Amino acid sequence: MSSDSDLEASSSEAPATERTFDLSVLQAPAMCPSLQELSGTTILAKYPRGKEKTPENLTFQAVITDWARTCKRVGKDSAMKLGIAGNITPGPAWKGGEIFLPIRVAVTNEVDDVEKTTYSKLFSVPVTLGAGSPSATWAFVEEGIILPNETGQNVVFGFDEN
Repeated sequence: MSSDSDLEASSSEAPATERTFDLSVLQAPAMCPSLQELSGTTILAKYPRGKEKTPENLTFQAVITDWARTCKRVGKDSAMKLGIAGNITPGPAWKGGEIFLPIRVAVTNEVDDVEKTTYSKLFSVPVTLGAGSPSATWAFVEEGIILPNETGQNVVFGFDEN
């Protein structure tokens, strides 16, 4: 049973404020293409120019071991953050210094059974490796990949020596 004083107390409170609704939750989610290593491009072995490709002439060997991506909606497009990581092992011919790993990232889109490249960029990933040091890990992150928010896209990556 309520009294007049209860009714009076409840009516003296400030009226509820108007709440705003974030309309971005109604947008379609960002398209996040699948990641796929390009066959035959996840290992990079370097030898000195003009030398035979033998184990004792190996300068270094780099391997891609991990990759991941996240996507978010940016206007009508999707923004992808891509990470690629791996290991690098010096060979007997390594004298120490900095290595620049050539990593190609490309986005392909299949339309009417025709594969078209919509994005392709070669990145140079610096890695410092001392003479006689053991293997080291390296990582690369690229945040600025803008993609149309469409289905049928794939992201391919690997070492690119060309």
